[in-house]
Amino acid sequence: MADLCVNLVPLFGALPHEKKIQIERLVHHKDYQKNEIVIDPTKGDNLIIVAHGSAKQYTLDEDGHENVLQVLHSGDYVGENWLFGQDNTNNYVETTVQSEICLLKRQDFLELMHDQPRLSIKLLELNMVKTANLQKQIQLLTLPKVEDRILRYLQTYADKIGKSSYNLPLKMKDLALYLGTTPETLSRELSLLEEQGKLKRKLRKVELVN
Repeated sequence: MADLCVNLVPLFGALPHEKKIQIERLVHHKDYQKNEIVIDPTKGDNLIIVAHGSAKQYTLDEDGHENVLQVLHSGDYVGENWLFGQDNTNNYVETTVQSEICLLKRQDFLELMHDQPRLSIKLLELNMVKTANLQKQIQLLTLPKVEDRILRYLQTYADKIGKSSYNLPLKMKDLALYLGTTPETLSRELSLLEEQGKLKRKLRKVELVN
């Protein structure tokens, strides 16, 4: 079962083997190229699971500029609110690299919730975690110095993956949007941090220096 989408998602982790197989039969696997739209406001009734690769969830402001809400990696998911009837008025999910995405339709998901009440409890628990992560992002954006935002983001991501050396999960443009700055400022601040000996960088590869 190593390749099953449901094995990647904590939401389904506590279910017995036979239930995971049942859910997997309902999941639609699809390969997406880099920078391909998975979900937009015209089609927001699926649970989106990143099986392999990465994607970003964002909204658009009045000028058409992106506001990155979160970066999704293998095992991450988004769309549970839309499954419960909330309208997707301004949310987009776009791959940042070539990715395999699993889609679970709204009606199938609701039937699963009815059949497996423990999923409701698990969903509430995971939503609390997601809310906490969103609060961390808000706190990140309140830091007055871009330098501090960058370091906080890089350290948080390093802690998440358990590595101090890694490739940035976002393009510079997208990372700048996520951190509330411009690509030019981001590049300049990264260079300054490298000069200060706080990190090493080669293109998108970053190594934090303790």
